This record gives sequence, structure tokens and C-alpha cells, in this order.
Amino acid sequence: MKFEKILKSKYFYYLAVFLMVTNVMGYVTMQSLECVLVFGAAAYAGTQYTRNNALGIFIGLFVANILFGCGRVREGLADKSSTQLAKKAAATAKTEERCKGLSGASLKKCQAAKVKSTVLAKAADVADKADKAGAAKKKIAGAGKAAVSPKKKK
Repeated sequence: MKFEKILKSKYFYYLAVFLMVTNVMGYVTMQSLECVLVFGAAAYAGTQYTRNNALGIFIGLFVANILFGCGRVREGLADKSSTQLAKKAAATAKTEERCKGLSGASLKKCQAAKVKSTVLAKAADVADKADKAGAAKKKIAGAGKAAVSPKKKK
């Protein structure tokens, strides 16, 4: 009895609309049209099935974010800017040059800085290649969409 009352509450509906607007804005900023379409279709189907707008919105959010995977979490170096990594590598290389001619504990620090600079330089290289590959994939996808649906002439 109370669950049905909560589902019909206007505050539950307002919460659903707020979450819907935030998610759709997120999809638009990610430039993910397919996520917007999946959400819209699932929300419409959910509303038709349950006859409750708020519940339909939550069904759409569930399908789009959980089943379709629109709330993507990215891991690894692809999220970090390759320029930031390159700057760190350059700074580490400068500290390595300052350590020349040292011995003992200072020499160990110098060797650690050298290893760190090479690792950061390789990481910057990998991140740069990933950025270029991502840009190439977007260009290819854009060219494929343009080939499938040519622009209409006025």
C-alpha cells in the first residue's frame, strides 16, 4: 500500500525528472546520440507498460545506464592528458641532469629519477597514441555516418 503511494507521489516524479534531465545533459555533453535514443525508447516503453511516468523514466535510466552502458567508466592512461605526462617526464629529466657527478644516496636518487623519467616518457607516448587512435576512430565513424546519410541539398 505505501509503495503504491510513493510511486504516485509528485516528489518521486520530480526526482525522476531531475535525474532524467541530468542524464540527458550528460549524454549530450558526451555527444552520445545513441544513449539519448536508447533512454528515450526505454522510457517510452516503460511508460506504456506501467502507465506511470516516473517509473517509466526510471526504467529508461536503468536500461540506458546499466544494460546499454551509457554511464561508461574509463580506466588507464587514456583519461590523462599526454601533455601533462610529457611535462612530468621533462621535469624528471631536468632533475636527473642536476644529479650528475653525485655518489652514494644521491646517486641512488638520481638513478630512481632516471627510471621515473623513462617510465613517464613511455606513458606519455602510449597516451598520445591512444589519443590519436581515439581521434581516428571518431573520424572513421563520422565518415561512415556521412556516407550512410548524405546531407540534403537545398
